[in-house]
Amino acid sequence: MNMPRISFKKISFILILLSILLPLNSQAENTDSLSYKGSQRPVTGIYSLEIGRTDVLATYLSPLHYTGTHYGATGEWSKALPFNPESAIMHFDGGLSFCSLLNPAHTARMVGMTGDFKWGMSWRKNLPSSFTATLGGNIGFNGGAYYLMRNSNNPVQAMAQAAISLRASVARPLKLGKIYLLFRDVVTLPSLSMFFAPQYGETYFEIYLGNHKGLAHAGWWGNNFGIDNRLSVSIDFGRTAMTLGYHFYANTQWANNLNTKIFTHSFSIGIIPGGLGLKPKAKIKNSASVYSLF
Repeated sequence: MNMPRISFKKISFILILLSILLPLNSQAENTDSLSYKGSQRPVTGIYSLEIGRTDVLATYLSPLHYTGTHYGATGEWSKALPFNPESAIMHFDGGLSFCSLLNPAHTARMVGMTGDFKWGMSWRKNLPSSFTATLGGNIGFNGGAYYLMRNSNNPVQAMAQAAISLRASVARPLKLGKIYLLFRDVVTLPSLSMFFAPQYGETYFEIYLGNHKGLAHAGWWGNNFGIDNRLSVSIDFGRTAMTLGYHFYANTQWANNLNTKIFTHSFSIGIIPGGLGLKPKAKIKNSASVYSLF
């Protein structure tokens, strides 16, 4: 798979701008343990840019696979819950993505733009050897469109899906010399959903005129399988942290004899304002805590 060339100077410049523009202060003082007192429940935010490769099959538009470059921007926010701050966390996830794709002969172009937002809660458990795991779920929505430029009739496939998903993660901090690291893997698995799919050959003009039958479909793993897996390593510098990761995303739909398959592999780089709380700090204020992250 040919990955696009990445300008690390441009990415570094963007990250520096983000670190300046984004709010760097959390809602609490730093804590180096699982002890939360009063309202000390820091919010941890991760802001990332990603680039990679996408493969799309959208038979409403074409029977061919289209492949090309994926660009994305994502945000993750998490916070310990007040009723049990040592074991329960709340998390938000959101993102926007854009892709530019070509057919196998490179004679037709497809472009796509999608967005998603998820909210959920998880239960956290400390395991032996400094591992921490979470298990929970979220509810979310994603939508967007894919535009096939050479189509004269119905050149756009609209995407819309609401889902209840399982969510699990595992993480482990590690110190290598003077470098403080956090390895983390987060998996989201949509399990029950409702998604939009028109009839085979049905135009949006027909839908506009009132043909609304068979547009909404109940989804499960059999006809709407998807997975979102984020594997990352974060480097804690104290007042801020940097994260590098690999993101795999898959979303498949089968309804009305229409098949949609979207697979994305991407590399991500981001910042964590306030740091992770791994590196010892001499009473540095406004630092987030690693324990509100996963």
